[in-house]
Amino acid sequence: MSIFHSSSSSNGRSTRSSKTQPTLIALGVTGMLSALLMTVPLDGQQAKSFREINRGPLDQKRIALTFDAGGEATDLHQLLATLRDAGIHCTFFLTGRWSSKHPELVRKILSEGHEIGNHSWSHPDFTRLDDEHIRSEIQKTEAFLMALTGQSSKPLFRAPFGARNRRVLKTVGELGYHSIYWTLDSLDSVDPPKTAPFLVNRITGKADAALQGAIILMHVGEPSTAVALPSIVADLQRRGFTLVSVSDLLDL
Repeated sequence: MSIFHSSSSSNGRSTRSSKTQPTLIALGVTGMLSALLMTVPLDGQQAKSFREINRGPLDQKRIALTFDAGGEATDLHQLLATLRDAGIHCTFFLTGRWSSKHPELVRKILSEGHEIGNHSWSHPDFTRLDDEHIRSEIQKTEAFLMALTGQSSKPLFRAPFGARNRRVLKTVGELGYHSIYWTLDSLDSVDPPKTAPFLVNRITGKADAALQGAIILMHVGEPSTAVALPSIVADLQRRGFTLVSVSDLLDL
């Protein structure tokens, strides 16, 4: 398993470099749920495990499409229309800053039956923040979303840039969240910009066995993603996959 650290390109798009972390141990768990278990000492005396989930049950033809929203809001209505027409509900990981700029869109996401998760307030690299700052980023977003919608973002959290380590997962877990990573990154937010055909092939080109139980990462604000989504959804449904939210995939 790789952990991704972020760097910013000149146009504001995120880039990721993979770096193997020996503290991440891939284990099979009950229900064939593929997860990462992080064992971290508490108070120097006890150990507690914080689970990071990157996949659902491998024995079911179900996939969770997820969308991170922290940049532009471009084409969100197009994404929602595709999901609505296909009769599927997904998970949107929202930053607080994005939500504060687009409160009507947050309400729209929820009104159409999708669920929301916490993606921090300002999308920083959590591995570079102290624990207090991490808590502030998460709690500020949670408070804003609760005030806006009456709905909590718990227990779903996704680290900005996918950047996390044992300390980050410990802090996130203590706040009542599961860290939701991904099985397959569409690469829609990674430079160079991707075309819609690239994104379609990136996802639908995988064998069924590679997609069963998968959590797929995409982004709001990427025009090619909105263009590619109808073909992606149609292909996966044609192959017998049921597209669900993260909570439904994991029975949370």
